[in-house]
Amino acid sequence: MSQWILLRTVFAHIPLIVKLAAAVIVSGITTGALVHILEPNKFPTWFDGIWWAFITVSTVGYGDFVPESTFTRLLAILLIFVGVGFMTLLVTSFAGAAVEINQSTREGGVAFIGEGHVIIIGWNERSRHAIATIHEEKPQLKIVLIDDTLVELPKMYKGIHFVKGNSSEDSILKQANIGLASSVLITANQQGNEFNADARSVLTTLAIKAQNPDLYTIVELITRDQLENAYRAGADTCVISTSLTGNMLTSHLLHPDTSEAISQLLEFERMSLLKLKPVHQAIIGNAFVDIITDSYLKGFFPIGIKRGEQILIHPHATLKIEPNDALIVIVSQAK
Repeated sequence: MSQWILLRTVFAHIPLIVKLAAAVIVSGITTGALVHILEPNKFPTWFDGIWWAFITVSTVGYGDFVPESTFTRLLAILLIFVGVGFMTLLVTSFAGAAVEINQSTREGGVAFIGEGHVIIIGWNERSRHAIATIHEEKPQLKIVLIDDTLVELPKMYKGIHFVKGNSSEDSILKQANIGLASSVLITANQQGNEFNADARSVLTTLAIKAQNPDLYTIVELITRDQLENAYRAGADTCVISTSLTGNMLTSHLLHPDTSEAISQLLEFERMSLLKLKPVHQAIIGNAFVDIITDSYLKGFFPIGIKRGEQILIHPHATLKIEPNDALIVIVSQAK
């Protein structure tokens, strides 16, 4: 009795598609073998019988083999009722599974399989802008979106893998394949309390770094209150969105004559022309002012120096270039 219960339990855990496929295969092989035994003249080999059985089950019916005896024809009728029924269920099960997988993917229930992808956390105007810009600049780059507010990914967004859930949970991060990602952008939820939104971003950073300590992580914060905690959690770069917006508004207010130029410099198309360029051996020891003309002729214009953790914008003309410096340059659009 216990063996029967165990058998039923094991059978119950076998997927329906596997059971249907097995039923079609077994019925086809069994019937094919029987017709070969019953009518060896019409079905000379085992394969001829099995071939006829599967052709009958699939309702193709080439007519190259036809049973003659009454018993074999009754067997064929039984095969049609049983085998075709199983085959129909199998095909519909495959179709249903495909639809279910597609719907589950849209609803964020399928794990991402890939590497070198970018993970964007949060669904908002900043993440939508980031996705649009990435598609324009690097259309081959794979994007995984994690969000717990979306019911399903909007149909207009193609080439994005959606994972629904709390980004601070290990299971959700594993579903996004955090271990093989190249970078992650954590956007802040600006709908609720600012402190709670930033605290959640810090918690997400901790969860990410626990699974992939080397992953380059960009964190958007609404205020500076959690800035130190974000860096402690392992954030590589923190962006204070309210400070950026406030600086832009103040610039427009106090310096309206230069506000348009500042707005254009902050556009991504122009920001993408801003690069860090390692210094060439030949210019080490030269004054900053002495390298400007030659650099301009080569297609880039130096506006500052990165020295260690220091960013020196418009440094003194006599500042000497050191071996570990990097030039902050604007690359010519003509290049």
